[in-house]
Amino acid sequence: MSFLKSINSRDRIYFILFVTLAILVNLTVIAYMDLETSRLIRLITVFIFFIYYTLNRGFLNIWMLSVLAFFFVKDVFFQFYEEAWGYKLYLIFGTLGYLTIVLERLPKLSEIKFKPGIVLITTILVAANTYTLYIIMNMVSYTFHDGVEPVLLYLYGASMMLLGVEAIAYNNKYNSTRSLIYTFFAFGFVFSDIAALFAYYFGFEIFYYFDRFLFLSALGMYVHYSLNYESIREEYFQYEMIDKKL
Repeated sequence: MSFLKSINSRDRIYFILFVTLAILVNLTVIAYMDLETSRLIRLITVFIFFIYYTLNRGFLNIWMLSVLAFFFVKDVFFQFYEEAWGYKLYLIFGTLGYLTIVLERLPKLSEIKFKPGIVLITTILVAANTYTLYIIMNMVSYTFHDGVEPVLLYLYGASMMLLGVEAIAYNNKYNSTRSLIYTFFAFGFVFSDIAALFAYYFGFEIFYYFDRFLFLSALGMYVHYSLNYESIREEYFQYEMIDKKL
């Protein structure tokens, strides 16, 4: 048993080192190479994460595998972001990825006890994100190719908000290490997209670094979350203990 634990610990260290290396490589590429190369390196990195998950988990969890597949396809179309068709498909597959994360966790959120503090935080979060999305939409409206793109961007933003709200609800219900990791990667994805918008549309190039760091950190946490079976059992045990007030 201790031997198995040592293997798991060693694998976890190797994975952390891999994520760190992937972040450093991507940030270096952003610093010294052009935007097209940066996007290509990001695509390759997402593909490596996808392969890593598949080799360790196979096709046993179709929900989580689908999320990684959607993110990979999203980044394929990210290479053609300036094209009308590329931009639309980027938004569509990004929305599918976020909604799949939400739907995978949704059954765990039955019988949620809505505490006043959580309701207030969630309301503020939704209001702030809605206002931010509205402001961004007004600022980037000149870039739209047709009337379909604003709708897709609103849907994309709505899926991000759903992910954030679900993360808060999930962590509020279980208050476990696993739910905390979920919250971290959920908001990592959300803030990554916001940073990317500011970098691309408003010319704040420093935000490209924040975008890539947050995205790859969130993706790494998502893969860890998906493969960490011990945390599933630990979360169930912790929830049972709290629920029964032992």
